[in-house]
Amino acid sequence: MKEKLIKTMDLENGMQLNFYDTSRKIAGDRWQISLVVRMEIPVTEVLIKDPGQSTESVNEIVTVLGENVLFEQKRERNFIDETQKAEMFKELYDTFVNSTFVYLSNEAFPRKYITKKYREAVEKGSWYH
Repeated sequence: MKEKLIKTMDLENGMQLNFYDTSRKIAGDRWQISLVVRMEIPVTEVLIKDPGQSTESVNEIVTVLGENVLFEQKRERNFIDETQKAEMFKELYDTFVNSTFVYLSNEAFPRKYITKKYREAVEKGSWYH
């Protein structure tokens, strides 16, 4: 699947949101229309801004998650006529921006997302032991 970067948006919280078109032809004149949205969140940079985080806890989170955490969402529509491809992609893009942009722009989002991913990783790891 080919990815094409179509737009980059700088958010109010200092993060950057990247929009990719990953649409592909299925059969004949039918397409799978696909929008992928990604944001790379630098763990240390986000957490050291939080006065409640100790250096030890930041180091532990980086050990578990790595230096960056990837936020990714995908929106798809299947079996779309080729003549409606551009319109459907615009609709997916507009719907995402209108419903999610404010949430992702929130100052607390990067820290909360890192915390969520850390908890998930710890729970998954403890389940195996």
